[in-house]
Amino acid sequence: MITKQNLPQFLTCLGFTQQNQIYTKSLHGNELKIDFANERIIYPKGVTAHRDTTKNFSQPENFVVFECVHNLLQSGYKPEHIILEQGMPGGHGMTGGFCDIIVQDNDGQPYLLIECKTADGDKSKEFSRAWAKMQKDGGQLFNYYNSYRQAQWLCLYTSDFVNNQAESVYHLISMKDNDEYLGSNEKLLSFKKVQEENGSKSDYFKVWSETYQQDFISHNLFESAPFNIGSRPYNVRDLKIVDNNTIQKKYHQFATIMRQHNVSARENAFDKLVNLFLCKVVDEKANPENLKVYWKGAASDNHYDLQDRLQQLYQTGMKEFLGEDVTYISAETLDNAFHLFKNQKDETKRTVMEYFTQLKFYSNNPFAFLDVHNEKLFFQNAVILKEIVQMLQDIKLKNEEGQHQFLGDLFEGFLDQGVKQSEGQFFTPMPIVKFLISSLPLTELLQNSEAPKVIDYACGAGHFLTEYASQIKPLLQSGQNPADFYPHIYGIEKEYRLSKVAKVSAFMYGQDEMNIIYADALAQNDDLKDGSFSLLVANPPYSVKGFLATLSEEDKEKFTLYPHVSDEDSFNSIETFFIEKAKQLLHSGGIAVIVLPSSILTNGNIYIKCREIILQYFDLVAIAEFGSGTFGKTGTNTATLFLRRKSDTPNLAVHYQNRVEQWQSGNFGFDGLFADSHLLQNYCGHCGFDLAQYQTFLTAQSKMPPEIAATEVFQEYRKTFDKKKLPKSTDVEKAWLDFAKEIEADKLRHFMLAANNPQNVLVVKMPSETKEKKAFLGYEWSAAKGNEGIKYLGGQTETDEEGLQNLQGINKIQTPLFNPQNLFDETKLNSLIRQNFSGSLQNIPEHLAKFAALLPLTEMLDFERADFDKAIRTSAQKKVEIVSKYTLVRLGSVADVSSGNSAPQERHLYTDGKYPFFRTSDVGKVHLSKNLIEVSDYLNEKGIENLKKFPKGTILMPKSGASTYLNHRVIMGCDGYVVSHLATIIADNNQILTEFLYEILTLIKAQDIKANSGYPSLNENDINNIKIPLPPLDIQQKIVEECQKIDDEFNRTRMKIEEYRAKIANIFNDLEVIQAGGVKWFKINELCIINPSKSEIRSLADSLTVSFVEMASVSNHGFIEHKTEKPLGELRKGSYTYFRENDVIIAKITPCMENGKCALVTGLSNGIGMGSSEFHVFRSDQTKILPAFLFYALNREQIRQAAEKQMTGSSGHRRVPASFYEDLQIPVPNLETQKSIIAQINGYEVEIAACERKIQSLPAQKQAVLARYLN
Repeated sequence: MITKQNLPQFLTCLGFTQQNQIYTKSLHGNELKIDFANERIIYPKGVTAHRDTTKNFSQPENFVVFECVHNLLQSGYKPEHIILEQGMPGGHGMTGGFCDIIVQDNDGQPYLLIECKTADGDKSKEFSRAWAKMQKDGGQLFNYYNSYRQAQWLCLYTSDFVNNQAESVYHLISMKDNDEYLGSNEKLLSFKKVQEENGSKSDYFKVWSETYQQDFISHNLFESAPFNIGSRPYNVRDLKIVDNNTIQKKYHQFATIMRQHNVSARENAFDKLVNLFLCKVVDEKANPENLKVYWKGAASDNHYDLQDRLQQLYQTGMKEFLGEDVTYISAETLDNAFHLFKNQKDETKRTVMEYFTQLKFYSNNPFAFLDVHNEKLFFQNAVILKEIVQMLQDIKLKNEEGQHQFLGDLFEGFLDQGVKQSEGQFFTPMPIVKFLISSLPLTELLQNSEAPKVIDYACGAGHFLTEYASQIKPLLQSGQNPADFYPHIYGIEKEYRLSKVAKVSAFMYGQDEMNIIYADALAQNDDLKDGSFSLLVANPPYSVKGFLATLSEEDKEKFTLYPHVSDEDSFNSIETFFIEKAKQLLHSGGIAVIVLPSSILTNGNIYIKCREIILQYFDLVAIAEFGSGTFGKTGTNTATLFLRRKSDTPNLAVHYQNRVEQWQSGNFGFDGLFADSHLLQNYCGHCGFDLAQYQTFLTAQSKMPPEIAATEVFQEYRKTFDKKKLPKSTDVEKAWLDFAKEIEADKLRHFMLAANNPQNVLVVKMPSETKEKKAFLGYEWSAAKGNEGIKYLGGQTETDEEGLQNLQGINKIQTPLFNPQNLFDETKLNSLIRQNFSGSLQNIPEHLAKFAALLPLTEMLDFERADFDKAIRTSAQKKVEIVSKYTLVRLGSVADVSSGNSAPQERHLYTDGKYPFFRTSDVGKVHLSKNLIEVSDYLNEKGIENLKKFPKGTILMPKSGASTYLNHRVIMGCDGYVVSHLATIIADNNQILTEFLYEILTLIKAQDIKANSGYPSLNENDINNIKIPLPPLDIQQKIVEECQKIDDEFNRTRMKIEEYRAKIANIFNDLEVIQAGGVKWFKINELCIINPSKSEIRSLADSLTVSFVEMASVSNHGFIEHKTEKPLGELRKGSYTYFRENDVIIAKITPCMENGKCALVTGLSNGIGMGSSEFHVFRSDQTKILPAFLFYALNREQIRQAAEKQMTGSSGHRRVPASFYEDLQIPVPNLETQKSIIAQINGYEVEIAACERKIQSLPAQKQAVLARYLN
C-alpha cells in the first residue's frame, strides 16, 4: 500500500524531484506537486476537483487517485479531460455517490469512469472486495455509469509500492457492444438495447454478466493513445519478465480458475496449459509487434477468433519445435475453396461454414479444459480458456537471462499422488537443480576442444538441461557461442506430454537447438551412442511395475541386470536399470549425477547387483542425502550419487578378479609385476586378519586352516554354512573351504575396488529436524488453498512454528547448499563437491561439518558381515565396545535379536482387548521400573492372529524412527506383542542375565552404532554385532543387585518430586474451593494484557540490544534455558513475539504447550525480549496479581489439559487460541497472600530442583558400578 510513510520513496520512483518539502514533476508541460509541509496534493491547472477530499493526505486512497492521474497525464490526456470527485445526481436505479475520476473527451462527454481503491494487503482487501461487489451486482461503477450512460469504459483501479517499484492493477470493462459477436446469437442482450429501453443499473449489469461473461481487460489503459483504449496492438515490450512472487500469484490464479470452474481432470488441464505455453513461445518469436495470445476484450474480440489464433500458433509450434504436423484450416482457406464455385455459392458457403465451425470448435481440441462436444460446452470451456489466457498474456516466457520453474511447479501441484506413484515421477525443485548442476566441475568439462555431450535420460520438464545450459554461459571462453553447445544437449522422455514440456522449456530459455527426444531411454536409440557422453544428470523414475514389458528382447539383453529379474510383471526396480544405462552411455572419465531413492544404497536382491555395477564401473565422488520435504508431496528419502566413469582400459574390476583368482590358487608370483599387492595387506589390516594366516587360507586347497577358522568373521561364516543342506557324499571340509573362499573372493575384490577410489567420498546429509530441514533446503512446500506450491525462504532461519513468514525468490534464498548470487562461493557445499571431483578437498570447513563428512569408501562397506551385500553406508561405522577385563562377545551370540510385528490398523482389533501390545511410545514414557507392564493398547483374540508373541523378560529398544536416538530401554514385565519399530532381545540366561544385559544396553547409544541420518534406523545385524562384556554369572548378579539399589533411589526421589508437585497443585485447589476470605475469581483478561502490541517499541532505536528467545530455549520445567542478544532492528520487522521483563510466556502450539513450555521472563537485555511467534504473552496488572503468582497459576497440568481441549487447526499445527485464556478464570487472593503462596511454592521448587539434580547423578553412579566390576 502507498502510505504517508513511503510516499517520498514512491515519488522518487515515479521521477519526481524534491525541493525542500515539495516534490514536483512536469508532464507535457503540466506540473504535479506534493506539499509535505501542508500535506497537500496539487494537481495541474485544468484538472477539475468538485471536492477537496482527495487533495490531502487524509486517506491512502488519495495516493492511488494521484498515481492514476499521473499515469493519465503521462499517457497524453490533458488536465481538462480529468474530473475528480464529481457527485452523481441520483435517479432511476441510482444511489448517488462521488466518482473518483471521470475522463471526458474533447466534447465534454464521459469516456472513462474510474473508481480507485487501496491495494490488497495483509490487513485490507479493499480492491478485492470492490471487485467481488462488482461481480455480484455491478458495485459503484455501474451506479455511476447509470447516471451518464455515455461512458465507453469503466475501470476499477489500484496501485501499490512493492520492492521499490510502482505497480498498478486495474480491471477495464468495455461498455461498447461487439456487433459481430451479438450477430452470432439473436438471443443475446446488448447495452444498446438497454439504453433504448431506458433500463436500470441492473439491466446494464445483466448484459455485462450474461452476454459478455463479466469480461474485462487489464492492459492498454495507459499504453493506448488517448480515447483509444484497447486499440494499440499488444507487443512483446508490454510483457514482463516475472519474478518468483509473480509466478506464485499466477500459480494460485490458475488453481483458483480450476476450482471455480470445477475442472477436475488435472492431467488434461496441465496438457492444455503446456499447449498454451507452446503457443505463447511461438507468438513471442513470430509476432513480437502484434501478439495473438491476448484477449483484446469483449468489445473487439470473441471466443471463436481467440481459439482460431491459438490453433494457428499451435500448428506452427508443433511443426517447428516438435516436428509434428497438426491439421489447421483457417476460414480464409475455406473461403478460397469457393473461388470457382458457381451454383448457390453464398448459401452453400454459409452452410459449409456452419458445419466447419461446429467441427472446428464444438469438439475437443488442444485447448479443451473441459470435454467439449456441443456449442454450450464450447462456451463453458471458452470462459476458462479466456481467463487462463488473461493470466498468461502479460508474462514473458522466452527468457534467456533468467530461469523459473513455472511449468514444474504446476506439474507438482496438479498431478495427484496416484499419477506420480504409478509413473514413478516427481519433479526436482529448482534449488536442488541449481545445487546439483553447480556442484559439477563444469569449468574442467568445457576445457575440451569439442563441446561435451550432455544427457538427461529421464528429463521430465527439462530443468536439469536448461539449468546446465544457463550455468555454462559465464564459463565459456571469449569467442565461444553458447548456441554451439546446445545441439550437444540431449533430453530423453518416455511420456509424450513431458517431452513437449521439456521442448517448450528449452525454447522459453532460448535454447532452441537442444535435442528433446520422445522415447524410452532404456531402449536402444540410434541418436544415443554408447560411450559418447561426457555428462549425465538425471532424476529417473523409481518403483515402476511392468516397465520391462515395453522393451524388446534385444533391448533387455543389453543389461547385465536382466538375468537377475525373476518376475517381469512384478519387478519395479526401474532405477537399477537406469544406473546400468548410465554406465553404458558415459565414456571413460564421464561424470554422472543421479537422484535415486535411498534404498539403492542398502536394499537386497537386484540392488546388490546394481551396487556391484557402481563399485566396478564408477568412482564414487559424493553422495547427497535428502529426506522428506525435499520433493513436494513425495516423502521419499533420496541419495544423489556423484559419479565418475572408470576407464575400461584397463578394466580394474576384471584385473582385480584375476588377481584374487591368482592368490586363491596359491600364485603370488605376479606380485612384483603389479602395484596392488599392498591391497591384500590393507584388506587384512582392515578386517583384523593376520596376513600370514590369511595367505595360508588363500593357498589352502582342501581343508580350512584352523587359525583363520577361529576368527570371529569365519565363525559367522561357519554358522551360515552349517545351515546349508548338503548331499551325503559331499566333502564337508572342502565344501566349507570353498564356501568361505567364494565369500572372501567377493569381499577382497570389492575392497580393492573401493581402495582404488581416487578420493574419499564426500557425504552430504540433510538434518532430520523440521526447522533445520527448511534452513538447509532454503524452501518448503505449502498445500494451503491460495498459497499452494513451493515457498522460497530467505532472511533469518525460521522456526518450525513460524512457517512462511519470509518468502523470497530463488535468488534470495539462504542455504548451505549454494549461494544463488555466486555459485562459486567456496563457503557452500556445492563448492566442496567440485573440489572433491578435482581431488583437492582435504578438510570440511567447521561451519559445514554438521552437514558433510569425508569417508573412505572402504569404511562405507561392511566387510565383517557373512552376507556381504555391498551396502553403502553413509556414516562412519563405530565399533561400539565397552572396555572390560572380561571377554567381549557379540550380542547375537548370547541373545536372540529380532523385531516385532506390524501394528494392526483396524480399531476393532483392539476392542475389549486383553493382550498387551507394546509400542515405541510405551517404551519412551517415564517408568518407575525397568519392567514395563502397563501399555496404551491391548489387542483382542482376533487382533493377535498371526502375530508373534514375546515372553516376559524380553528387552525392548527402538530401532527405527526418531525415537531410535532417544535410547529408551525397557524389559517386558509380562508376555505380550510388540510393534515392528522395536527390536526384541531375549537373553540366553545360561550365559547372561536379562537385568545385566539391560544395564549394559543402557550404556550403548544408537548414535554410536549408526551415526545420524535422514531416517534414524538400526537393523538386526547392527544390534547383533554390538560387542558386550561377558563376566561370570555371579559377577553379573552382583552388578544387577547394586544397580537395583540405584533404581530404588531413583524411584524414591521421583516420588518425592511428585509429592512436591502435588503440594503446589493443592495450593491452587484449596484456593478454588475457598469462596470467602477475600479470594475472588477473575478472568485472565481482567488481570493482565494478553499479547501486548509491538507498537509499544516503535520509538525505540534499531540498534538497541534485546534478548531473543527461541521456542527450543524454553524448558518444559518452567524457565528459559538460553537467551541470545540481538539488535532490535533485526527482529522488529519479523513476526516475532514481543515481551518485557516479568511477562509470562506460554507456548500455544502443539506439542510445546502440552509439554509445559512456559516461563516467567526475567533477566532481559534492556528489559525487552523477542521470541517465537508461537508464544502467548501475559503482562500482569501488578495492582491485582503478581507476575510470579500469575506464572504459577497458569503453569499447571490442569490448565494445560483444559487448553488442549480448546486447540484449533490441523494436525501437527494445532494452537491454543488467545480467547481460551481471555475467558479463563482463576482464584486470586490479595497481594500479601500471593506473596506468601509464592514463597511457599519457591520452597517446594528448591526441593524439586535438588531432587532433579540427584536423579541426574544416578546414571553416573550406575556407570561407576559397571566400571568397578568390569574394568
